[in-house]
Amino acid sequence: MNRRSFLTLVAGVGTSSALAGCAALFDASIPGELEDVEPDADQLPTPTVGGGDVAIDVYEDFACPSCQEFEADAFPELEQRLLEPGEATYRHYDFPLPVEDESVPMANAARTVQAATGTDDEPSGRFFKYKRAVMNADDWSDERLADIGEAEIGIDRNIVLDGLEEGTYYPTLAADWNRGDEHGVDRTPTVLVDGEEVDDPLDVDEIVSAVENAA
Repeated sequence: MNRRSFLTLVAGVGTSSALAGCAALFDASIPGELEDVEPDADQLPTPTVGGGDVAIDVYEDFACPSCQEFEADAFPELEQRLLEPGEATYRHYDFPLPVEDESVPMANAARTVQAATGTDDEPSGRFFKYKRAVMNADDWSDERLADIGEAEIGIDRNIVLDGLEEGTYYPTLAADWNRGDEHGVDRTPTVLVDGEEVDDPLDVDEIVSAVENAA
């Protein structure tokens, strides 16, 4: 699978800012796998990092190159500057776009790992570690997604394979997608700080400033 096959649109706005992200050629629409799924926002807890009063809500598609860039470059800096000091709470929401066939399976696999590793004290489990490993991979086949779970997380690969075969967490993905749609999300990544969208989701300084202004 070639990552470049995912359509990336970068649109300039005015002379001083730009919106970068992945989007379909048409208005964002829910992937076919989720169309007839009954959303269930209570099936799994929202994966979170940090415990600050200001919420950073991030809508992502695992297969989106801009989301991979955000995960590699922006997230570690946000973790250092905002999450570890307790200035904000980061919340992950899935917003798969109907462009790459792997988008929904990748998100479903990550939620399967979350469910298998989460506890009452750590409801996100190993979700974020698995997410990073998957985004760094070049092969997103079901077998590879299962292998990553075993190699990086230490869980039985059959747990991931069963989750993929059964579409176990499609209700969670559908609920996240609908939530994003209600908030006007139409590309990934989209970053909302205290409910307000930042112009450039890859600009960490802009996100930090938005958090400081919302505090």
